[in-house]
Amino acid sequence: MRVVIAGCGRVGSDLALSLADGGHDVSVIDNIPDAFRRLGSTFNGTVHEGLAYDIRALRAAGIEFADSFVAVSNSDNSNLMAVQVAKQVFGVPKTVARLDDPRRTDAYRALQVRHVAAAKLTSQAIREQLLDEAFHYHVAYFGDDVQLIEMRLAAEVEGMTVADLEVVGKLRIAAVRRGLESHIAEPGFELEEDDTVVAAALEGIRKKIRRYCKVDEV
Repeated sequence: MRVVIAGCGRVGSDLALSLADGGHDVSVIDNIPDAFRRLGSTFNGTVHEGLAYDIRALRAAGIEFADSFVAVSNSDNSNLMAVQVAKQVFGVPKTVARLDDPRRTDAYRALQVRHVAAAKLTSQAIREQLLDEAFHYHVAYFGDDVQLIEMRLAAEVEGMTVADLEVVGKLRIAAVRRGLESHIAEPGFELEEDDTVVAAALEGIRKKIRRYCKVDEV
């Protein structure tokens, strides 16, 4: 996959390195040349100086041949403009923008801009660590109704299967990690204490399954 990334800060550089290490063709744009130092000497993609929405920089980065475009600069306005240019001018099939200000969420949705609400995701994760130690992380989707949760199982699950722990229409287990091995959650898979489970859950169901979760000691 050919990916153009606008923004070489902590997020952009980490994304660029991980994609490049995965064998993808990556180009990075930033208007501060020193930012490219974050990529290190082993980065096998290309770097281009310019603003996220600079037509010349985008062309130099190969936007006309890109499968995906990501705008992760520290400016919501720049990211919004950049993905609009990528979609409307160059017809890039898949675009994603970083969004730091949660108040702009409705505007991004109205413009049908696929985005990642960085500040909201971070605040949610911290809130979970403060208020709900039974769940290691939680990301909400679709108006906070559907949540992706991770939980480490307590001794109460001994003798239970995945089907026993699931709640029809409210909790669906996707995967179970045991030690160094991960397993797709088949209904008959037998659960054990200290298994880590990743599940999709409706708001409110966590209270009912809390007794099966282990709270880590700090």
